Amino acid sequence: MARVKGKGLKNLDVFDEEDKTALDERSFEDWIKLTDRPVSYLRVSTTKQEGTLPTQQKDVSEKAKKLGLKRIKYFQEQGSGKNNPFRPELVKMIQFAVDLKRQGKTPIILMRDIQRFARDPYDIGFIYKYSPTIEDSLWTNNIPLVSLNERLVTGTKDFKSLTGDFLAPLFINIGGQEVATRTKQTRAAVKAAREKGILAGTPINLYYKEPLNPLRELDRLLKVDGISQRDIAKRVGRSPSWVRDTKFKFAEIRNKHPEGEKGFQDWLDVTDIVRNMEKEFGARAGSGSSKRMIAVGRMTSGYFARPFEFPTPTQEDIDFYFNNFKQFQPKRR
Repeated sequence: MARVKGKGLKNLDVFDEEDKTALDERSFEDWIKLTDRPVSYLRVSTTKQEGTLPTQQKDVSEKAKKLGLKRIKYFQEQGSGKNNPFRPELVKMIQFAVDLKRQGKTPIILMRDIQRFARDPYDIGFIYKYSPTIEDSLWTNNIPLVSLNERLVTGTKDFKSLTGDFLAPLFINIGGQEVATRTKQTRAAVKAAREKGILAGTPINLYYKEPLNPLRELDRLLKVDGISQRDIAKRVGRSPSWVRDTKFKFAEIRNKHPEGEKGFQDWLDVTDIVRNMEKEFGARAGSGSSKRMIAVGRMTSGYFARPFEFPTPTQEDIDFYFNNFKQFQPKRR
């Protein structure tokens, strides 16, 4: 017998039973065997990552099948944001799993990797234990997070997972650092590229296969009275929307360029220089483009897009890009 302060005597067997309960632990394998309703959560942070959700679902489905799991209910969201704990589909998923639990089922939350649930180690504890409320949370209702890639399971209110609870925020933090590092490297690379005159994206189309430069012809026709935008479009062989958008581009260059009209005319002159090179050596972008012309396209991309922010390349500059193309190839990481 033992004396417990304020409660009198307590049998040692009770202490042993409490210690056993406190240390009751369920492993990854235990939860896989026990579950009868797996629920899966998929997500990507941005809308630009097209095709990622189907890949995630395929990974989860194949790994789950090998573990003998069937009838998986999927929840997914695109463009969820990197650190947003209040995601609509995440909340729906939690509510769905808790409802299953209250119906007598044993759900688990399957994910390809633990970072699908959170990207910040502080968020995982908040979402898991308090979302949408502490009473209706996954933790309170003994519904674990199961990461298939790491073969990791988190602890719940009544079932511990000392290894999982230690590793889950660690993996999230490592993943977050990798994302932050890539973002920093990308920003630095973009900044360095801009300093060289390079802007990402498809180079402006100079229509080198056409006899007349549509950009120069458009500028000429815009100065002629009595010609409608639709007629101009027919004469230059482009759509009315192209005429409208390019007209706005002309106005932007004239308004923002330090040299005004002269700066705009210099821009047209450079389009002629590069068009003539494309006629002789092929396009600056696309399949079949030579490395020499790709170098020309890269090094003039900033100027063609925003000539009021970059110096005007001369014929000598463009020839240098062409002849020394190896210096201007993208660096491989």
